[in-house]
Parts: sequence; C-alpha cells; structure tokens
Amino acid sequence: SDLQSAKPTYLLASVTPGADVDVVRRAIAARLPNEQVLRTEEFRWRSIDYWMNQTGAGLALIAGAFLGLIVGIVVVAQTIYAATVDHIREFGTLKAMGASNSRIYTVILTQAALSAVMGYALAIVIAEFISRGSATSSASILLPPDIAAGTLLLTLGMCFAASFLSIRK
Repeated sequence: SDLQSAKPTYLLASVTPGADVDVVRRAIAARLPNEQVLRTEEFRWRSIDYWMNQTGAGLALIAGAFLGLIVGIVVVAQTIYAATVDHIREFGTLKAMGASNSRIYTVILTQAALSAVMGYALAIVIAEFISRGSATSSASILLPPDIAAGTLLLTLGMCFAASFLSIRK
C-alpha cells in the first residue's frame, strides 16, 4: 500500500542522559547525508518561522491580535467614558469640595484598573477551561504563565490608555 512505501516526514531521536547531543546529531547526519538533522531548538524556530512567515498565518494572527487590541481599547474607552460622563456631577461636586485633579484622575484610573482585573479574571478562567479541555486533542491549546502575565499587563495598559479619554473629559 501507499502507506507502507511512504517516506516519513519527521523522525524523533532521543539520546541517553549524559550523551553529547551534537556528536549524536553529527553521526545521524553522516548516515543520512540527504536529510536535515536538527536539534529541538532549531526545529522549533524553523517551525515558528514557517507558520509565522511562510504560510500567511503569522500575518493573520498579528492582524487579528492588533484588531482585537483596537476593539478592546475602543470598548473599554467607551465604557469608562460613559461611567465618567454618568458621574460628571459627582466629579464636579468633588472638585467644588476641593478635590484636586490628581485625586479625580486616581478615581478614574482605579476604575480602569478594576475593569481590567475583573475582565482579565473572567477571560483567564475561560481560557484555562479551553486550554484544559483541549489537552487531550491533537491540537492542544497552551496557556503558559508568561503569556498569561503578559496578557494581564496588556489588559491593564489597554484600560489605562482608554481611561485617558475620560480624564480629558
């Protein structure tokens, strides 16, 4: 059958603990001169380069992330702006009572921070359920801690940037 005569696309070789990976790699390359023999890190970066630069998936991913960021800023800006406009009299009363601009800015930025943390908490719980649910599939979705932390920082930054529209009001 075609399956029996098919040439494998990839082979994975493991080395025993303590073995010199480069010596093993060179030995395999010598026995298979027409094949590429890559270390894990080389294979990883080649795969990333392929999916990000050669397939168009990278551009779509970056465009989607950028669009999501813009939409997120607009939605958060509208929400915080509406909350500020709804309470403009209260802010005016605080100003009349002697509150400084920085105190009012602190209130608005605190609202932005609370919005960011609550939205992030909800989203990260959903993302964790999706990640765990996909763990047994052939295309599992990973949620590394550094990505989760970066997303929190991005969310906070997005909310703070959006709050400056309210501060200007």
